[in-house]
Amino acid sequence: MKRMDTVGAPPRTEAGSLATGALLAAAFGFVLGVSANPHTNHAGTLAIVAAGLAAGAATTARVPQSRTRAVIGAAVALVCLWLLPQRDDAGTAVILAVLFGGGTMLVRPGRPDRTAAVTAVIGGGVLLAARAVVAPAVLLWLVAAAVITATAVRLRAPGDASKPKTTRRRVSAVVVTIVVATVAFTGYVGAESPRAAWFGGGITHGPTHSNEVAITFDDGPNLDATPKIMAILDRYGVKATFFEVGKAIDADPQITRALYDDGQLVGNHSYHHDQWRWLDPRYPELARTQAAFRRAIGTCPVLYRPPHGERTPFLARVVHDHHMHLVLWNVSAGDWATDDAALVARRILAGARPGAILLLHDGLDGNPQAKREVVVRSLPLILDGLRAKGLQPVRLDQLLGTGAYLSCS
Repeated sequence: MKRMDTVGAPPRTEAGSLATGALLAAAFGFVLGVSANPHTNHAGTLAIVAAGLAAGAATTARVPQSRTRAVIGAAVALVCLWLLPQRDDAGTAVILAVLFGGGTMLVRPGRPDRTAAVTAVIGGGVLLAARAVVAPAVLLWLVAAAVITATAVRLRAPGDASKPKTTRRRVSAVVVTIVVATVAFTGYVGAESPRAAWFGGGITHGPTHSNEVAITFDDGPNLDATPKIMAILDRYGVKATFFEVGKAIDADPQITRALYDDGQLVGNHSYHHDQWRWLDPRYPELARTQAAFRRAIGTCPVLYRPPHGERTPFLARVVHDHHMHLVLWNVSAGDWATDDAALVARRILAGARPGAILLLHDGLDGNPQAKREVVVRSLPLILDGLRAKGLQPVRLDQLLGTGAYLSCS
């Protein structure tokens, strides 16, 4: 007896088999794209990403095919490829792998067979060879081309037969879940990633044609660490930038006044430094912190840095309306998660290049009594290392060519 095709699957064709192989090769290329990032290039992460791809594929494996779902799946897969290089943590790679796997399975132009397997091996080999000679971004473009090719083939395939209403509802739930998760995670990446200039923007570095860098400190002022840091900077003849939390300024305005009088630059870093107020489209935190600066030093900063780098287009608009600049960073020490001062210094020096904005923390979440001795001990190592590399630390306003302060409204 002739075996019937799977319900909802298009008839097996040579083109469909080739497209299926292209999707399998694209999945392999996604793993290569993750491994091209030096922060996630290790066996454990790649194994988890492979499991994520399998999970995403399994989620949609029983979803009947249609041209509409193929287009939706391709869009999901392409968004995942676009987001992948914007983050460098394993957790993001896994989530994107799940969504990418689900998206490609929504395209699914046919069942794997010998032709599809041969195509996948050849395509995977091409991508593996390409990884050795091209930039990771080019590799991801090649993966995107494989997804688009498979989708184009799928659009020429027959559509779904009619399905019972309960099946259609189940399929719609899967598709809607994938789309909503992709949109939500896209917003998360945009809000959390300094390199994501499309979701609120932010300055991440200065000009690269000089030898200047900017050392910046977040989350202060700190009763113990900030005066010690200022003393070290004075000993080296260096000026830095301190992004301060409004509630900590109000708790002890004398430290902020000392920084200002010493010629260090101070910037706005929200009033509460919590996890959710940045989502308020009105973002009153900015003006409240400016008022704290007015009380402490009689003027207001031009520069603003959002806590944790989290921002939205609404927050960016509030910053712009206050005639301020939103500043992020491109080198972070991760000093909040270690007590190893030498490690903090190595991380900073490894990324220090002309124009770099270096991120350290003289406080933690605006707590004036937080223990930040690790930064105090690492700072001389950093300053010596920058000098050895021929890099000159300057205030952010000098590096970026912005103003320093403005009249408080």
